[in-house]
Amino acid sequence: MSDLDPKQVVASFDSASVLHAATAAALNGQSFPNLGSSTVAGLAVRAASRLPWSVLRGIYTRIGASEGINPRRLGDVDLAAVADSFAERYPKRRYPAVLLGSSNGALTHLAAAMQTPWLPDTVLVPVARVGDTDRPDRAMEFGASVAGALLDRNPDIVLHHMHDQLQDALMAERMSYFRVKWRRLPAAYASFVDNNLARGGTVVVLHDHSSWPVTRVGPRHVFQAGGRGGTPPEGYLARPHTPGPNDEAAESEWGLDSDFRDDVRAWCAQRGYRYTEIGYDGPQAPAAAVARVFRDWYRARGESATRLVVPSFVLGDPWQTICAAAVPYWIYFAVRPALQSLDDYLADAEPYRDVNVFLFEHGVDSPGTATPDEFAAVVRRHGAAVHFDGLDPRRFPHDIGTLGRYGRVFDRLPRAGHPWSPMPSRRHSGGSQRPACR
Repeated sequence: MSDLDPKQVVASFDSASVLHAATAAALNGQSFPNLGSSTVAGLAVRAASRLPWSVLRGIYTRIGASEGINPRRLGDVDLAAVADSFAERYPKRRYPAVLLGSSNGALTHLAAAMQTPWLPDTVLVPVARVGDTDRPDRAMEFGASVAGALLDRNPDIVLHHMHDQLQDALMAERMSYFRVKWRRLPAAYASFVDNNLARGGTVVVLHDHSSWPVTRVGPRHVFQAGGRGGTPPEGYLARPHTPGPNDEAAESEWGLDSDFRDDVRAWCAQRGYRYTEIGYDGPQAPAAAVARVFRDWYRARGESATRLVVPSFVLGDPWQTICAAAVPYWIYFAVRPALQSLDDYLADAEPYRDVNVFLFEHGVDSPGTATPDEFAAVVRRHGAAVHFDGLDPRRFPHDIGTLGRYGRVFDRLPRAGHPWSPMPSRRHSGGSQRPACR
């Protein structure tokens, strides 16, 4: 049996795959509606969203679960080919910097503004499994029974099997989340840097220090109960049937494998490339700094910069944000810790006139979820008009149709008033090509 196509291996709904696709779209001067899917897919999502949630819930779960790989085919997963598929999405030109490492929506907006590519260290391999979401112990046993073929085929990865019965309750009914992290720089990434980094350019590692208590299953295999959101680790570990942790590891979705960082740094030293890191603690941490940088960048060329957009998780469009001269404040999920961070930022920032909020919806009202009303209250308290165009607050968190509507909202934002050139990197004042906003 032949290897699986990389498009069949990596989940289309994951932070790494979608944020990467959004960054590639921005470097090609393209908008990013429907999470990168077709216009027909967007129409289908909008049409399905009119169904009662009792019906739509089953459709949503089964469509998501359809991406799950047959566990008997995990030995046919070639993650080197996956890395190559990520690298080949970008335009072939010289870049002042190449970003590698952790997924982060704020920093991918920054990459889009700098017109520099980002390549992820962590990807989600969804594996088909029907099981009780409230039995993480059985999920761990399943992972231990099938992961060997994946690990044997791909010796340069670590498997972080995540089971989140709160935020991912719908998907976990029919799928296991096998998140894999490269311990070493994939050959395709190394080749991309060699062929596309400008002379004197910099390799930048995005290093999210997020960690999580885990149960070690094997030398390159850990099990993580829960994930970053509205519930802390102890909230998951206190639930029945949860395996007790015996180790601490990089958080499965956001944290960076330290071996990867060390390998990239050593490789850069060997090749004579400049190397630097952007280190931070948790996916929400860079958002305020990125927003400040964007506002300064816009104002330096004469924009008013009075509109803030709040994309969440994978729901956003970096290219359209730039074309509208809107300041991005990305939140990792619609949860109270992220809402508190937005509140803190708005308290410190010069007031905005308008704030467009885009809330990604898991389809479940999990503990710690922040509602549209709570976001609206925070925005209005800081003197701005709040807009939830594309989202029906009455149906939150079940308004799946927003996945097919947010693109039209970005299309309709007022356009920037002045031409732009890529945001300069630390050592470069230009040199990266700029697609034109239309």
